[in-house]
Amino acid sequence: MIAVAGTTSAVALLLTLKQPGTTVAGASSQAGGAPPAASAPAGSGAVPAGGETVLGDEADTQFGPVQVELTLSDGRITGARAVKVPSTDANSRKIAADAVPKLNQAAVAAQNAEIDTVSGATYTSEGYIRSLQSALDKAGAGAGTGQGAAPGTGSGEAPGGNGSGEQPDTGSGSGSGSDAGADAGQGAGATESVLGDVAGTQYGDVQVRVTVSGGRITGAEAVRTPGSDANSRKIAADAVPKLNQAAVAAQSAEIDAVSGATYTSEGYIRSLQSALDKAGL
Repeated sequence: MIAVAGTTSAVALLLTLKQPGTTVAGASSQAGGAPPAASAPAGSGAVPAGGETVLGDEADTQFGPVQVELTLSDGRITGARAVKVPSTDANSRKIAADAVPKLNQAAVAAQNAEIDTVSGATYTSEGYIRSLQSALDKAGAGAGTGQGAAPGTGSGEAPGGNGSGEQPDTGSGSGSGSDAGADAGQGAGATESVLGDVAGTQYGDVQVRVTVSGGRITGAEAVRTPGSDANSRKIAADAVPKLNQAAVAAQSAEIDAVSGATYTSEGYIRSLQSALDKAGL
């Protein structure tokens, strides 16, 4: 009887050990399946194993800090992720969850910080771009950031979005366009140089001067652009000649903004319009 009782106990013990959900492996799997914290979504473009990992500076935004981590191999960006994004409320987490994977992909594709902001996530994008740039600077692979979207580009975060990697400044620069000089040699009538009003932007002033002859724009130039830091000067140097040419070609202020230089373009267009108003065009 004692032997039978012992055998029965052993069988019962074995059956208990085979019940689902009681193994160490099962418990470990459940614990490891917890979703990542909302403040550190990796998204598409997450940092792969290997290579040099560089953590950018925290970039403060109106809705919380953003911090980007890069992985680089042989001087190339092989992975990007935001380890910190605004997440204090459900709306910020939702915006970040949608925007961060797109920003990660854009950083890897562009191989620099000249990426566009994500529509509806202007502040998160702006912080991402600044932290991304700082990571690239630390890695010695930095490139200038683009200005991104114009204020209030459908942002669910707040009106008046700031999608710019351009640093605030009040400096001035210059950029000459095609036919910037007076068109005196054509004999098409009196040549007049008209200086537009200064147009303030979030990153510095822009002021445009046009040359008008015979009722037509024969030249345009920006006599003042944001330019107190290297990045602003780089953006202006690229954008202003295109804006000058566009003004002469369009014969009006109805010109497109230059991609990556939205704020400079917006200021240029406003100053250009004021110059044309003064000239009666």
